[in-house]
Amino acid sequence: MRIQIIIIMSKIRSFFAVELNNKQILNEIEKYQRELQKSIGPLKLVNRSLLHLTLRFLGNIDTETAKELYFFAESEINSNYFYQKDEKIGILKGVGDFNKRIFFINILGVKVFLQEIYEKINDKTRYFPEIKQESKPYTPHLTIARSKRISHHRSQQNQVKNSGQLPYSQLKSQYKEFEFGKWKIEKVVLKKSVLTPTGPIYTNLEF
Repeated sequence: MRIQIIIIMSKIRSFFAVELNNKQILNEIEKYQRELQKSIGPLKLVNRSLLHLTLRFLGNIDTETAKELYFFAESEINSNYFYQKDEKIGILKGVGDFNKRIFFINILGVKVFLQEIYEKINDKTRYFPEIKQESKPYTPHLTIARSKRISHHRSQQNQVKNSGQLPYSQLKSQYKEFEFGKWKIEKVVLKKSVLTPTGPIYTNLEF
């Protein structure tokens, strides 16, 4: 009698990111989020504790892959790009959206630097078949809100409800050159994402 043993490898939903911990910037972002919600809501706002810059989404990977990518980030990225005398300062300035579905803040001053890191990570992911390859060019931005899928009728009702607020086009113009603050970028982290009914839970992976 043969006994077949099946080993189920747990998968980790993960991504590379840069964290945002500057309280002053977070306060300014929350102010804009509130105005945005009043102007064009209902929106699903990104909680300040979850705000981050996504460098590369990896999808569901196994523990060994996560471990290898963690050590890659520590030795090939953080050691080479961040532990130096010159500080990497990004400027969060101006706002935008992708078809009024995803709302973001522009990141200036470190665009080329972040794109270089992205390419280095992307090149590394080619060695792992489980990670889907990306073909679109990487444009750094800080996502702060996403639209909720609603009917046209409900959208019109919301506009009437918030009629005393600035129309989104005016709000967007008002914040076109607004500087939320200067952001010191210190390192790249590998994050684990667990999806729950109340929203995602992020934790930093370390091995």
